[in-house]
Amino acid sequence: MLQDKFINGLLVGIALPLLAFGLIYVFDQALITSESVNITGNAKFLWTGFKRSTLVLIALCFNLIPTYFANKNYKDEFIRGIMLPTVVYCFIWFFYYKAHTIF
Repeated sequence: MLQDKFINGLLVGIALPLLAFGLIYVFDQALITSESVNITGNAKFLWTGFKRSTLVLIALCFNLIPTYFANKNYKDEFIRGIMLPTVVYCFIWFFYYKAHTIF
């Protein structure tokens, strides 16, 4: 694992959700276009995919994985570095998708 430095955690905290979003988005698109999803034989049941806000939220949660391992190894500065962009991303997510929610 990386050294216990704030800058290392900051770089991981910025890059990991972006990479995770790309991976999750490609997986979601593959499910949408897949023929094997239609296992019911019902043409009315089609997988339309997750909402974009859900994909972004799942990508943000990927920062919990290195945080868990860094916590086990007592790398406090690394955790602080991960948490700063995570909190910023969460605020951006909340205020951006707040206008798009339907209750």
